[in-house]
Amino acid sequence: MDEAACYLLPFVAHSWAPRGQTPLLVEQAGRAHLNLIAAIAPNGRLYLAGQDQPFDSEAISWFLGKLCWHYRRRNLLVIWDGAAIHRSQTVKDWLHRRPGRVHLERLPAYSPMLNPVELVWSQLKRSLKNRIFTSLNSLQAAVLEEVHYLQADRKRIRCFFRKKEIAFFTD
Repeated sequence: MDEAACYLLPFVAHSWAPRGQTPLLVEQAGRAHLNLIAAIAPNGRLYLAGQDQPFDSEAISWFLGKLCWHYRRRNLLVIWDGAAIHRSQTVKDWLHRRPGRVHLERLPAYSPMLNPVELVWSQLKRSLKNRIFTSLNSLQAAVLEEVHYLQADRKRIRCFFRKKEIAFFTD
């Protein structure tokens, strides 16, 4: 499980201009962004939620609740980073009310390469590069399009767990 943001500010990977003239890119989008949270499972399922404000501990608890609902008959193992909102009292209280239902494992500090959800963000942001969005609605539509593509391709999500840095604990 992990959080990320997609900004209206365009991510330009490639541009061109006549020789000797530096390309000048003018953008008016500002720094508005869509905050996303996602969880993936080794069976290839992708769960994602988004909002236009940063995730707080109550939103994290809400998302954990949604994951528990999807896996009603199983206990969950959630592997995530050490973000402050993951360690908040609100999240601790939420977990305390559900003893044994959700087991948390924290990734080592500064180790995004161990989190397979980072590959979801990489795929998503790669699909958004060199595109300009003038509103959060158009950005959200593009994000949802890519998410639907990923959700339909469970094999691709399962492959994220075979990345060499994390395959040792998912095999």
